[in-house]
Amino acid sequence: MLGRGMLLKGVTLGAIMTAYIGPFDRRRFLQLSALTIAAAVVDSGCARTDDRGALDHPQLLDILGPERVRELGTHYRAAHPAENTAEALRAAVSKRPSSLFPLPSSLSDRYRDDFEAGRTVLVDGWVLSLTEARQAALFSLTPA
Repeated sequence: MLGRGMLLKGVTLGAIMTAYIGPFDRRRFLQLSALTIAAAVVDSGCARTDDRGALDHPQLLDILGPERVRELGTHYRAAHPAENTAEALRAAVSKRPSSLFPLPSSLSDRYRDDFEAGRTVLVDGWVLSLTEARQAALFSLTPA
């Protein structure tokens, strides 16, 4: 077994992998690659990235404070009456835009994706991602 700090002159990655996991040919590489991808997909599919607490607590709170976020949320709800209930807003925030790889993503990733895809709204002078605006609207429905 390789010890920490050992000098590996002339030792290839293939030799190290063979020592640890046995003969490593193209077939074995493809099997392990497929297994790794499947494990990553299953793991990310089982992770709870958008639980209720995260949806109800927008990151804008840290920047703008609760009063301003409530105001923005109220303005958004007034402009979008179809999204005026907590249930409708949670469903809208939880719904992911279609993509080639529909893996769960963090809310921060969704904010960035919204801006990159042009899914933004102007709310009381602020340009917000659609996800941020919906979160603010959801927050505005919570008691002060």
